[in-house]
Amino acid sequence: MLTELINFTGTLSEDFKSLGLNPKEGLHILLQVKDDGSITTKSETIRHAFYSKKLKGEQDAILEKCKKLQENAWCVNTNKCFDLPMKAIHTCSPICMAFKREHLKGGAKFDANIAKGKPQLQERFESYFEKAEDLLTENELLIKAFESFKAIFEKESWKVILEDTQKQRAGQHEVLFQKKEKIEDKIKDTLDKSEKELLKESLQEVQSQLLTVQPLADSDYILFYLDFPLAVYKETHGKYLDDKLFNTDKYNTKPDAEGIIYGTNDFQNGYNANMPFLLHQTATFDITGRISNLDARTLYEFGNILPRKTLPNPLPIFVYENEFKKRVIALYKVGRLGFRDLVDSLYQSHKEDFKNYYLLNWSNTQNGIVFNDFDFVARFEYSLGDVGGLKIENYFNLYESGKEKHYKSVKNIFQLEDRVLKYLIQNKYHRVDYFSDFKKEDYENRDFTFLSFCKYRKAIYDYVYKSNRNTIHGEHFDEMVFNGIKDDFKNNSEYGIKEKLNLWYSLHDYFHEPNNLKPKNMASKLKEYRDFVVNVATGKEYNLDDVTDKHFAFAAGQVIGYLLDKSASENKNYQLLEPYLQKSKCDELQKAIANDVIRYKHAIENNELRFKNVFAFVETWETNKNIKDLLPELISGVFSKSIKYISTKND
Repeated sequence: MLTELINFTGTLSEDFKSLGLNPKEGLHILLQVKDDGSITTKSETIRHAFYSKKLKGEQDAILEKCKKLQENAWCVNTNKCFDLPMKAIHTCSPICMAFKREHLKGGAKFDANIAKGKPQLQERFESYFEKAEDLLTENELLIKAFESFKAIFEKESWKVILEDTQKQRAGQHEVLFQKKEKIEDKIKDTLDKSEKELLKESLQEVQSQLLTVQPLADSDYILFYLDFPLAVYKETHGKYLDDKLFNTDKYNTKPDAEGIIYGTNDFQNGYNANMPFLLHQTATFDITGRISNLDARTLYEFGNILPRKTLPNPLPIFVYENEFKKRVIALYKVGRLGFRDLVDSLYQSHKEDFKNYYLLNWSNTQNGIVFNDFDFVARFEYSLGDVGGLKIENYFNLYESGKEKHYKSVKNIFQLEDRVLKYLIQNKYHRVDYFSDFKKEDYENRDFTFLSFCKYRKAIYDYVYKSNRNTIHGEHFDEMVFNGIKDDFKNNSEYGIKEKLNLWYSLHDYFHEPNNLKPKNMASKLKEYRDFVVNVATGKEYNLDDVTDKHFAFAAGQVIGYLLDKSASENKNYQLLEPYLQKSKCDELQKAIANDVIRYKHAIENNELRFKNVFAFVETWETNKNIKDLLPELISGVFSKSIKYISTKND
């Protein structure tokens, strides 16, 4: 896995690696360095800018510069910062310092430190700079500037700089606030619509400007930078990374002639930790291998890119270098696109190139990037069925907006995912997350659907995104369909039941006989069952040798559906079906039906001969088959339109 990620990151340009990079939210202060290494603290020489995620539009030049400097001065994580155990200073650089407003007087952490008797931020600057000094190079100007920078914090000159900057921002805020109030007054007094619109645009612009000079919140960072070239930041930060990007220095080798160090990998070191069956169980060695400090830096860069969402998720990492791979990477720069967008853009013209790649799925959590899945895909299969795709028919007479429902053909794997597979395991918010924690509360009154979600979400992901057609078989599809139907019974959703029956009959052969060019048509079986019931109802002859337990189950469903019509009020309650569905033996089901026929005898007219013929057939059938194995046919009988033929009085 690491080799593929290292090679992939190496193919990305420096410009691409910085896409989506934003400054930390807060105040960025850029200090100028004189030729003698001293730092000017005059307000007119100090540049500063404020960043907030609420700000829209392009960032100014100061923030554009600072965000790159910040990226090359930050700690790998707070457990590897220079301010242990307090973890308040998040930079690890001799020429940059960053902490949050909450650590200054009046801030929550400042007050907490007083209450707990802990040292305040300014008391820990000396220790920080002692560690940062080890990152210096032999650059004489850098060394002198470092001493000046350290003195600013040890002598508390930084407070003067910050206070002066805050006064400037407060003055700007007051001017803008007054301007805002004047515009608001004009809007109230103006009757002309066009003039009012222009004023509203001016108001929005002033409000945006106010955001840039708003008072600092506790969560805002305060960052001090020395105005050195980016290369200097990278050089000093690189010395920090060479040590901290390894899991531990216990296994580090000594630098070779080129300065290459080998140590234990710390990138996604916990991958598969929650899957013991994928880990070595009998290994006698301490570590599985080492990586170089250069590779560790590349993996660190990759880990920083992922949260910016400039790469699709899941991410295909193609193995072979070719023009197609270059074209794929070039597409990433166009904008934030997903895996589907990539496939939709390139598959038709590059079908043969969608093969031999690793697919990475990850999540951006509070604890950082988590790898959910990493697997090799030999070939991606996009299209389904023949040229027309998979057909879904409205076998159970569903209506929408007064018209009989029409289903569009399912032509590709993403349409199958959205319209069928996700539909069968989605929560009450109509969402499916393939890798999140299980949340039973999101499946309120959908217990069986939740069971399908737990069992098959990873199988569906593999089926769709990795073209692993072995993960979903016919019995899995059946279980998802009828688990959903069981929940629809409880929730009294006739629409949901018929929808799933339409899917089951339409796609049964696709999932049960995927490699059979001429599968038996399940839809024709439905017609066969319906025709059989009509023959029985109208007294026509039929060959008993051709009748199966499935014919019996469908006919029993027709009888049950008839009784349901007779017993239910204006609003049908499909929970009345529960007693029938709980039966396991044929004779138990027959007894339950007979008892209900007696119960609703007053509602069954004497001349309803068709019903009586079907009822007689159901009651005289003998079988040892478990009714649960006949559940599809039983439910189909209940909801099939053939019930109309049975309930008609006149032959």
